[in-house]
Amino acid sequence: MDPFNIDTFRSAAPYIYAHQGRVFVVTISRETAASGKLSELVQDLALLHTLGIKLILVYAAANELAAVNQCVDAKRMQSLQAEIAAQRTQLESLFSAGLINTPMAGMKLRVVSGNFIHAKPAGIIAGVDSQHYGEVRRVDSYAIQAQLAANNIVLLSPTAYSPSGEYFYIDALNVAAAVAASVPADKLIVMMDEKTLQASRGQRLKHLNLDQAQTLLRRRKSISSMLRRYITLAIETCLKQVPRVHLLSTTVRGALLHELFSHAGCGTLISADDYDDIRPASIEDVGGIMSLIKPLQESGSLVGRSEEQIERDIHSYDVIERDGFVIACAALQQIDDSEYAEVACFAVHPDFQKEGHGSRLITHIEQKAAALGLQHVMVLTTKALHWFHEQGYQTQSIKNLPIAKQKTYNSQRNSRILIKSIV
Repeated sequence: MDPFNIDTFRSAAPYIYAHQGRVFVVTISRETAASGKLSELVQDLALLHTLGIKLILVYAAANELAAVNQCVDAKRMQSLQAEIAAQRTQLESLFSAGLINTPMAGMKLRVVSGNFIHAKPAGIIAGVDSQHYGEVRRVDSYAIQAQLAANNIVLLSPTAYSPSGEYFYIDALNVAAAVAASVPADKLIVMMDEKTLQASRGQRLKHLNLDQAQTLLRRRKSISSMLRRYITLAIETCLKQVPRVHLLSTTVRGALLHELFSHAGCGTLISADDYDDIRPASIEDVGGIMSLIKPLQESGSLVGRSEEQIERDIHSYDVIERDGFVIACAALQQIDDSEYAEVACFAVHPDFQKEGHGSRLITHIEQKAAALGLQHVMVLTTKALHWFHEQGYQTQSIKNLPIAKQKTYNSQRNSRILIKSIV
């Protein structure tokens, strides 16, 4: 019998709850269908639908255009029409499958297509008539919302009609971006055939805000033309009030589920905000803080604290939250009436370390101490000595502590005393 990972399923529960009723626009590339990965992707999409996510799918019928504009003559348009019809038939048949002993057994899925997109000609560009290559004129968002409300999956092709009845090809990415902005969607998910976006040292770029994404395009000349277009599309879509755009690689099996239902994800999120903002903790965060620090308390890295203690001192805590999870926390506690404050209960979830959360959080705590008129921040640690040194903290002896802290210092733990002046 295959092992069932209970912990993985439990950790996905907050994401399942958070995504219910949300509208996601997902692109499906032509290469996905050609490579034989389409059936598995459809199964994952069907699972999202059964979990209460409202789906708008946009499928491509040609290789994504490297340039923004391209001439589509009558012969090419006729070929595209046949290809689009074949793609639609294939997708509808896969969503209709419900054989016993398959992932889609018992599912009753309705896939709806229609003339939800209104087109206009791209016109003459640089002296060349684009002919049947078009742009999105308008999205019938009310009609799409009505289909989603009826629990249907909306399936959109990269084609649309003009008011005069002319037939135009519109690149699938442009359709997806326009629909996401118009409906509006909570997420635009681009299933790309490129490898996962990586930083210069080879690690995956998990999250970029708009400034970081624009800086990446400007400074990284080695980014491929397609990746450059995906990032540009994400930036433009976020500027149109779509909160988040995910770039996922189809080379990663189950990328859609991994990205949406796990802490770390597997793609690159581009958003208009900083996503993992630091905020003051509230009483609702007590459980999350306890879950975060429990392993550290059991290993002896952190001093034991009860839920009642955290609840009592919750006003001194700040947290970083992601999708309902507390992924980092710290408390700032002034030592009596001295000019010293202690950073206590400092923790970052193992899945999110090496992403800069710790540095951002300690800087925030120091700024908070300075705003209170304090001059020194101290920390007692048994594990993270070198990390705090990198943040500007210096090892000191017990005699450098305020008298009140000297009296409560636990010599059995033999914690290192680190102090930083913030004036």
